[in-house]
Amino acid sequence: MKRSSYLAVGVMLLAWSAMAAPAAAEEPQDAAPSDMMLVLDASGSMADAAGGGGGTRIDAAKQALTSVIDELPENQRVGFRVFGASDVAGTDPAACTDSQRVVDLGTDNRDDLRAAVEEYAPVGWTPTSHALREAAADLGDSGRRSIILVSDGEPTCDPDPCEVAGEIASSGVDVRVDVVGLDVSGDARDTLRCIAERAGGTYYDANDAESLTRSLTVTSTRASRPFDLGGTPVEGTTDPAAAPTLTQGRYLDTIPEDEAIHWKVERTVPGSTIHVGAVFRGTGGSLGDAVSVAVLAEAEYGEKQCNGASAYGIGLGARSPINYGATSSWKNTPDDVCNTANELTIRLNRSVGQDIGGAPVEIAVYEEPPFIGGLDSGPPEPPAWTALEPGNATTGVVPGTSNVNAPIVDDGTYALDINPGETQVIGVPLDWGESLQAQLDAQLTDEVRRAAGAGSGIEVSIVNPIRAENSISFWANEPDDWSTGALANTRENGPFRTGAQSYPVHPSQRTVTSVGEKGAQLAGVHYVQVVYNVRGDDANLPYTLTLKRTTTADGAAPGYEDVSELVAPSADFRLAAAADANATQRDGGGEGDNAAATAEEPSDGSPWLAVTIAGVLVIAAAVVVGAIVVRRRQRVG
Repeated sequence: MKRSSYLAVGVMLLAWSAMAAPAAAEEPQDAAPSDMMLVLDASGSMADAAGGGGGTRIDAAKQALTSVIDELPENQRVGFRVFGASDVAGTDPAACTDSQRVVDLGTDNRDDLRAAVEEYAPVGWTPTSHALREAAADLGDSGRRSIILVSDGEPTCDPDPCEVAGEIASSGVDVRVDVVGLDVSGDARDTLRCIAERAGGTYYDANDAESLTRSLTVTSTRASRPFDLGGTPVEGTTDPAAAPTLTQGRYLDTIPEDEAIHWKVERTVPGSTIHVGAVFRGTGGSLGDAVSVAVLAEAEYGEKQCNGASAYGIGLGARSPINYGATSSWKNTPDDVCNTANELTIRLNRSVGQDIGGAPVEIAVYEEPPFIGGLDSGPPEPPAWTALEPGNATTGVVPGTSNVNAPIVDDGTYALDINPGETQVIGVPLDWGESLQAQLDAQLTDEVRRAAGAGSGIEVSIVNPIRAENSISFWANEPDDWSTGALANTRENGPFRTGAQSYPVHPSQRTVTSVGEKGAQLAGVHYVQVVYNVRGDDANLPYTLTLKRTTTADGAAPGYEDVSELVAPSADFRLAAAADANATQRDGGGEGDNAAATAEEPSDGSPWLAVTIAGVLVIAAAVVVGAIVVRRRQRVG
């Protein structure tokens, strides 16, 4: 069975997306763009007519690719590999190794890409697994690596490409495979989706050159951003005495199977507060996954737990939920050992969920300078919800899939769309005394209502810079202008509204017991997360997101001691990945200077076409958080 090689389509679209038009938002900048291999199906079916009309798939591919090659980012290393491009009989063993790297990985290869597009012709079979393995070898075994696979049919050769995708993913947390399926359905679509999910990537549907362009636009834009979980690799130890030392920044470790793991933090100055957050991907369909994180100090009577929290989520209906939790060393008594100890221990253990052991976990560490004179007042009253009037919607913003890769925007209305199982994230700077409102407006359709089932929903929440939720609970007390009742029980099409509102950012929020309020104790970039949890893949939902910041607590900014090594939180505060030298082993295995803490700097980036085509943007494994059922819950210890 021959398949069409619309390799060029994917390649070019991908390229087109990476370049982009005027930036509509600040993009996160945590590292150089990932090295990217475009892997394109050159099987015979690429000669078929494109689903949306307007010529063949290969014609659409060539036209699109030619128009975008000039727009590839100059610093993006891109290579080009095809498979099924040789006219080999299906009974010939060579048909299952038919894959060629036609353009080497590089930044100065745009002319070579153009030439490869012109020479590309659809003739062969579909050795998907072999092509994926070869592409992984093209990218090497270090650094951030991304494979973008474009295919229109089922593989014709063993082994199972899902297994190969799992092999590629196991080679490191900094590699992923995104997949675009062109005019596919049934088993072929299931296989391509499985490849993306097993390799920590995203699956996208497309049925013509326009929708394929949009899919690859999003794919390549996200390939140039940090991945969903990110940070400097570190290995915590079961023995606290041998634990590596961390300084401010983001780190990446793995969730322990059994015993808890530990890291050390050396305080810069007495009275500072050590904040710790944990982020991990839960298991889709699970009844619950959780890790517990705690900050410990050595007291006269032995080890003392200063504070602790759990990052917990239910994965029913979700494909790959992301769960957050955060805690700190702060105690209300100034001379408490948790406030004065020179060294603190961070402990993390798997508390719920058998399948998350060995999965990546991101650890965020921030040292807040000491207050001058302590906390002067208690936390302010939470604000009341006020309905927002959506304005002229801004297009061109590509939402992130987690806090790590979210673009940063200001107040306003943004036109977006979301597919089933997807999580979208946008950052908003939030200063002392400010509260953030995020209002989602959409129009329900027959497709959306048919896709809704038990536990389905559309959820909006807000997370702070250290990965703690900062959302007022409207449970059973939704604002009058919100749509109420289960999505599955909706009987008519019409307007739909929901949203989220943060507590006012105030240093005294750390004195309360409510987890949601504790999330409002630090100024900095807060992250609005939209989760769309319905069944199937075709119920695309266009929506607008209206954001508004309001100062509800005047004089909330605290006074901080001037400590040159520490950065006081402000509206633009974000955590960058830690310097390599920050994780030093205590067993003599290495030494390094502890770099000063710095805030992550945003940079301008590529915009996104937020236009709708059902299935064009199916964000799968990396960041999917199931809506209402997947609501993150944190418990204070």
